[in-house]
Amino acid sequence: MDDLLTNRIAPVFMGIFLFFFGLPFTLVPFMIFLDGAIDPSYPFAALFMIAFVIPFLMAGLFVQFMGLSMIRTGIIGPKDPTSIPRELPPGPDAISITEHPDQSYIGAFFRQSEAINGRDWYRKEETLHRLYYYAQNEGGAAGWSLDDRDDSGRRDWFDGGWFPYEGFELPIGRKQWNVDDGQWVSIEELEPTEDDKKWWQ
Repeated sequence: MDDLLTNRIAPVFMGIFLFFFGLPFTLVPFMIFLDGAIDPSYPFAALFMIAFVIPFLMAGLFVQFMGLSMIRTGIIGPKDPTSIPRELPPGPDAISITEHPDQSYIGAFFRQSEAINGRDWYRKEETLHRLYYYAQNEGGAAGWSLDDRDDSGRRDWFDGGWFPYEGFELPIGRKQWNVDDGQWVSIEELEPTEDDKKWWQ
């Protein structure tokens, strides 16, 4: 019920509020025009009134557009991140985080069978620590996220940091993440051990 309220009902009501909040601003030009304030006999005054009402019209339309978008999101519901097909062939079977300000994220992460938001995602064995791609499902900016909570990849969670990126490749290498005021995080491709290799490798 909490997810239904958060993801479906609340956006609809918020969207309705925004739509009607922006409606008076959108109607300002029409009200002024019908009131006869824009008189072609006085071109300079008419030009001033037109320039005066344009910001109201644009602001009203923008707020109404946001409201309609929220209503649509509430009616349709958020898209399941695991339903988005993988954009590229599967990546490495495992990666290793060798540098992170939070020691709990250091270690081997293994690629999961399904994709999240069209990309591979990795989870640390026997923990909820994971690396996944966030595709602006709940707003914000797209990028790679590290988090330690159980989620499908829809929420904008990044307790372990966030790296802005709109491509498809994994953020391999030593990069400055948005974690603890811009600390460095190092991710490497993990070569399989002899025990992990298949008989044909």
